[in-house]
Amino acid sequence: MTSSSFSFSKLSESLHYDFCPWLNSYVYWLKKPIGWVIGAFLSSLLLGICVSPQAFLAAATIASIGVIGCLWPWIAILGLRGQLSWSQVRCEEGDCIETTLSLSNRWPWPVWGLIIEADDAISSQVNSKDRTLCLSRASAMALSSFAWKCKPEARGVYPKKPIQLATAFPFGIWTCRRVLKVPTQLIVWPRIVKLSDVPERSGANHSPVGGSSSQAGNEGDWMGVRSFRPGDSLRQVHWAQTARRDSLVVFERQTRSRQGVSLWLDPGSASLCGPEQCEWLIRILASVSRHFSKHHWDVRAAVNGDWMNVHPNQASQTNWFDRLASWTPAEISDSQVFFAAKQNDSKMMVICLASRVAELFHQFQNSASDVQWIVLNTSSKLTTTNLSAIGSKLQIDDCGNHAGQLQHGWNQSCQRNYQLS
Repeated sequence: MTSSSFSFSKLSESLHYDFCPWLNSYVYWLKKPIGWVIGAFLSSLLLGICVSPQAFLAAATIASIGVIGCLWPWIAILGLRGQLSWSQVRCEEGDCIETTLSLSNRWPWPVWGLIIEADDAISSQVNSKDRTLCLSRASAMALSSFAWKCKPEARGVYPKKPIQLATAFPFGIWTCRRVLKVPTQLIVWPRIVKLSDVPERSGANHSPVGGSSSQAGNEGDWMGVRSFRPGDSLRQVHWAQTARRDSLVVFERQTRSRQGVSLWLDPGSASLCGPEQCEWLIRILASVSRHFSKHHWDVRAAVNGDWMNVHPNQASQTNWFDRLASWTPAEISDSQVFFAAKQNDSKMMVICLASRVAELFHQFQNSASDVQWIVLNTSSKLTTTNLSAIGSKLQIDDCGNHAGQLQHGWNQSCQRNYQLS
């Protein structure tokens, strides 16, 4: 490093150093433009009193600018009413959706210099994420419509804070705001990672849901006949028996004995890791639950210790992913771990951090379930050797490409653990 660059860095540090932090509360008002206008007005007034009366003219000019700069945006914003809506109520992280703002102006003059203050996920445009969303103008006595495409990159229920329409036109010394109406919230689900099929497509059709059961259903072999019930398919009508009895008779068929799996997200892992790692834990849970539900498994899943049955129908899937969208980490409870370890399901998957494996393995080693682990390793000190004691596991290292590691590990796990019929 040369002496000139060293001197420049020292000068830069000294200029950015806060020498008097106790004075910050008294001078913070200078960070706003209105503070400088007030300061200039008081300085001109003082010069007019002490030096020359001509300074009163400058004080009057500055005062006029300040009054106009404050009243104009306040009056302009009073005549505006707006409503924000989305092209769809639900989407996944990274989906592109269209946002529409309907803005009515009751004044007989147009309003300029409008900006939207909202969460970055819904206010930023796809092609210019780091720029503030500005509106050209609101036409006089008209209903204007503005549309743009946004791509929410984080799950959640939006808006997370009030969406405001703001203007500081014409001088930018004072900003006035009005809250926009949002009739429906935007629910952003966790991003789903597509996993390989279980079983593979070359397997038997009944492998995902198991063999036939003696219970009545709509699959499997015929068990007998019964009277027609509202909702039965006409394809199941036994026409010979219908003609003989002069009333509709349908076939009674077997059902499949579905396989079940329990998915448990460790609350302690979610509360101990960073925001990005926490998001990947919830994405892993969402991806695995969606995958098993797609194959008609009986899925039970738990976040923050609360268990929920996740059925393959649309209503159940929507409720489950809405819950994941609004989920926030909670404090760990020993009772939650104990209750999860005592589940008697045939299969259980535990999603956790590598640093929590040793403690959780002690709780789950006597579990009646076949426990499999999906481990997110956030520490370079924990290697595969350190995690070998837990047996069947899918390890994801926190070194980027989490989705690729999950897909590759899942594919290997399928080939190792599932037998095709």
